[in-house]
Amino acid sequence: MPNHPTRNDRRKGEERSETLIIPHITKEMVQKAQQMADQGASRAEIEQAIFAMQQAPFQPEVPQTPPPRKGFMGFARRKVPAAPIAEPTVSDEPTPAEVAPPEPTEPPEPMQPEAPSAPQTKRPAAAPTQPAAPAPKQAVRPAARAPRTYQQAEAELNERIRRDHIWLSNPVMVRGLGLALVIGAALDGKRALMLCVASLILVALTRPVAVAICHLTQNRWRPVIYCYTAAVLYIPTYILMYRMFGADLSVLGIYLPILTVDPAIVKRMEFTELESVSTAFRHGYNNALGMCAALLLVGCLREFLATGAIFGHVVIHRTLLPMAALPAGGFVLLGVLAAIWLASVNLYKDFKHEEVRRLYANRKH
Repeated sequence: MPNHPTRNDRRKGEERSETLIIPHITKEMVQKAQQMADQGASRAEIEQAIFAMQQAPFQPEVPQTPPPRKGFMGFARRKVPAAPIAEPTVSDEPTPAEVAPPEPTEPPEPMQPEAPSAPQTKRPAAAPTQPAAPAPKQAVRPAARAPRTYQQAEAELNERIRRDHIWLSNPVMVRGLGLALVIGAALDGKRALMLCVASLILVALTRPVAVAICHLTQNRWRPVIYCYTAAVLYIPTYILMYRMFGADLSVLGIYLPILTVDPAIVKRMEFTELESVSTAFRHGYNNALGMCAALLLVGCLREFLATGAIFGHVVIHRTLLPMAALPAGGFVLLGVLAAIWLASVNLYKDFKHEEVRRLYANRKH
């Protein structure tokens, strides 16, 4: 065993730390050695005190283990004890030869069987939920069937052309109805606008009201019903227009009462079949729109050619055609416009008919 240096061997003014490497050292031994070193004890005294503490019976502290947790299906989980962690010793001059092998650690205590737990009460099974009632299916409208034969396709095309009262079947430009109003009264844009309002009220409302009365009378006295219906509706129409336009309404003269016997209304008397009220309103409204389009076009064009203005607003400061303000000029102008209108309509009709012929050329009729 090497010679142990004493306190007297230390040099003055030099502090030297000494480390004891003793096997099986506990925390209490380290604290005891630290206290004795602070008090100036020698190495032999420290070793003797440590040896005395080692001879004492070793009673390891038994950690209090918490009750085991219950895992899935009520079985207890086993807790593996953690291996003890040895505290490292700090040494300024470690000597490998003095390091003794550590003593074997004690085996872990066997796990004690857990006391059987009280039987758990089973919860009553939930009642089976009834499936939700399926949502009511919405009625699907059948898609419009495509015409199978050439005759059906031609008939559908003619029906579409007949229903287009603004361009393809305009009551004034194509069918020649209501020419007196366009030629004699639509001298400028303002008069044409007043005639448009009167046409929308009289032509659009007279037809459905007369059809509703004819349904009640079983289609009897049809001409009388149409005429009297238009005459009765003229009174509230005149009152409404007087509130809108005032004394300017007098410039229309006799042409405003003529609307009660307008051909767009009277022509419906020629048909013997009785249409529904909704169909009558749709046809009357479309005819009124077609008349308004023709009235505004002719009235604004006549005002522009005669005075160089539109609705009283001057566009050019010269007169292009003074005769346009007269009924004769209006008649000529309407004839030219109707010719151009019909030419464009006929071109479109021929194109659509030719398209139908090409589509059904290789099909059996």
